[in-house]
Amino acid sequence: MNEIDRLVETLKKPERKILGMMSGTSADGVDLVLTTVGGCGKMTKCVVQRAEHFDYPDDLRAEIIDSMKANVLMRDVCVLDFKLGEFFGDCAKKFLGNEKIDLIASHGQTVFHNPPSRSAYPCTLQIGDGDIIAMRTGIITISDFRIKDIEAGGEGAPLVPHADYILYSSENESVSLNNLGGISNLTYIPKNADEEDILAFDTGPANALIDLVVRKYFGQSYDKDGTLSSKGKVNASLLKFLKSKESDYLLKAPPKSTGKEVYNEDYLPELSLDPSDILRTVVEFTAWSIYESYKMYVIPHGLDKVILTGGGCMNKTLVESLRRYFGKIPIEVAVDWQWREAKAFAVLANELCCGRSANNPKVTGAKSRVLLGKISLP
Repeated sequence: MNEIDRLVETLKKPERKILGMMSGTSADGVDLVLTTVGGCGKMTKCVVQRAEHFDYPDDLRAEIIDSMKANVLMRDVCVLDFKLGEFFGDCAKKFLGNEKIDLIASHGQTVFHNPPSRSAYPCTLQIGDGDIIAMRTGIITISDFRIKDIEAGGEGAPLVPHADYILYSSENESVSLNNLGGISNLTYIPKNADEEDILAFDTGPANALIDLVVRKYFGQSYDKDGTLSSKGKVNASLLKFLKSKESDYLLKAPPKSTGKEVYNEDYLPELSLDPSDILRTVVEFTAWSIYESYKMYVIPHGLDKVILTGGGCMNKTLVESLRRYFGKIPIEVAVDWQWREAKAFAVLANELCCGRSANNPKVTGAKSRVLLGKISLP
């Protein structure tokens, strides 16, 4: 059977085994989730078989972080595109062993995201090329999910809300799923909602500034369990400065998205404060910015609970600060907190196989609904 025939056979299946792969803006590694996905649209059923996280080697993570800087050389990004494709492919092979699956759905690693809200000529770049993954594994791979939405006038983000609506909508509760990766993004699903009723956008930083401070002042990659930040005190002057700096983005109504192009070394001033106090203040600012977004755009519509996902929900200092801000509104950590986005891209890949558009113009600002993802054959 040639690869075109294999693709046609896969597209005809009522149920597919799909490996979802996600590497977020924290750039700590790649999440792999093996799913069985059946049906399409609101009738989709997605069952997680197993999951695993693969850390980036230190040198590869350093290259990824460097690739996000303004002065990066194009040739270095090109080389890294191939390196990451090979790394993703090798992780998939190690994870799967001899198990046969239908598809890989790889989000890739975002190194640059410049949406219409920030540029007259918008663009986005996720590296770790799908062709390389397909060649490395021998498995049909779907990647590059964001580009068509941007070409249709959208932000290219967030894309996960379509999958969130399929998987998490409720007749009885208005819920918000909030991912705490490098960037904080939410999907608000009112009870008994149609997809057009959901609201989703990036609230601002989650781990981006926290990780930056930890690397700069503590020589570690992240604040494990929030232990480092728990030792500091909030500095009122720094917090006031950061709140003022963030006001323009907070006041911009959704749809909107942001990224490490904003929340990087240039965002924080040079400081002579105790490093623990700097870190604690940045955590407090992060929690405040998330809550302020909810206060402006979500809570007025009714909110029964917030469900946290992503690595930031393991930062106890951040989660405690969020609970303090949200007060009586429950803050929960999802059972699948680590795997939500990888699972979501498996669902988006399945939607492409069904010939269904998977962006939400209300959420991204696109002029139309479009098919998401590119298909790479081995």
